[in-house]
Amino acid sequence: MVIVVRTYAGFESILSDEIAKITGLNATIGKRAVYLDGDLRTVYLLNLHCRLALDVLVELHKFKAKNERELYNGALKFNWSNEFSIHETFSINSVVHSPFFNHSKYVSLKIKDAIVDQFKNKEGKRPDVDRDNPDHKFLVRITHDNVYLLWNSSGESLYKRGYRDITGPAPLNEVLAAGILTFMDWNQKQTLVDPMCGSGTFLCEALMMAKKIPPGINRNIFGFAKHKNYNHKLWSEIKENAQKEIVSSNPKLIGFDSVNKMVFATKHNLKNIYPNHSCKISVSDFFSLKSSGEKCLIVMNPPYNVRINQHKIYDFYKNIGSRLKHEWTGSDAWILSGSLESLKHVGLKPKKKIKLFNGPIETRLIHIPLYKGSKKQKNHPKIE
Repeated sequence: MVIVVRTYAGFESILSDEIAKITGLNATIGKRAVYLDGDLRTVYLLNLHCRLALDVLVELHKFKAKNERELYNGALKFNWSNEFSIHETFSINSVVHSPFFNHSKYVSLKIKDAIVDQFKNKEGKRPDVDRDNPDHKFLVRITHDNVYLLWNSSGESLYKRGYRDITGPAPLNEVLAAGILTFMDWNQKQTLVDPMCGSGTFLCEALMMAKKIPPGINRNIFGFAKHKNYNHKLWSEIKENAQKEIVSSNPKLIGFDSVNKMVFATKHNLKNIYPNHSCKISVSDFFSLKSSGEKCLIVMNPPYNVRINQHKIYDFYKNIGSRLKHEWTGSDAWILSGSLESLKHVGLKPKKKIKLFNGPIETRLIHIPLYKGSKKQKNHPKIE
């Protein structure tokens, strides 16, 4: 079967590498997705272990269409009763890049009509559509005149790990946090510090990565569990094997936040992952923190006005740069921000910058080695 694994823009290459480690299979890189051939075991493995995936789709049927009649007839030819029963609910979403179809909701409507008409013709009844909590999710993807019908084996998005039931006002997406840790190439032995930890997404993802805890291990349900071909024995075997791979050693993770309830949230979410974790989380303002002198890997997602209002944002970022330079010498800092102008006021030249998206917000992830004194650096990229 053809499997499509979707992710964020900029994550395609690292997702492909992750999939190779999980399954031993090579994936073809696309736009915000990778493609591979696999089987049911592959689907289960990806849903359980992928940290960088948003969902795992399986191609059901493909055909060509240049008008609504061809679209309807193409969907009608597929046997939908192999996927779900008349008593179950479903939803249809569409992604359309075509000169022949310019309205994704209309495409979804025509495919829905084909599905319910097929059931009505066969069984005299129509299955119900449930947009909020369907038993089965399907996706229509149209590129030019090529139509692909796909089943969402994940159900809810895979960023919903199941551990974070307390959040702050602007929580970082779990998949985005895992991707950033991957870009940082954290070796899981070096101390990782998040001095503005919020509800602790970076620390939670880091804990799972270091202990080899599968990101999907705490999820209650996946879309594939409701499918007719669900293999409970295979899924149980895969989960049992994953549990055996979890390591006992604890990474050195340190988090701070100036807000008491955020520190509580971080501690709570970390315990949901691993009750006996050794992470050190405490209340402290970044600008009053004192470094232990240890060479650490620092990661932070400071406020950037779009999601959290921050007065005098440029001065705020200037103070971040000053504090990093004078207090955290010898460490490496990675900063994610959606305020590109504010990042320029950090005053420290980045060694690397990566364009990412936090939801609809275009951001930059920058890497700043914190040298003692001043160090001339050539050919460093500008933040644009």
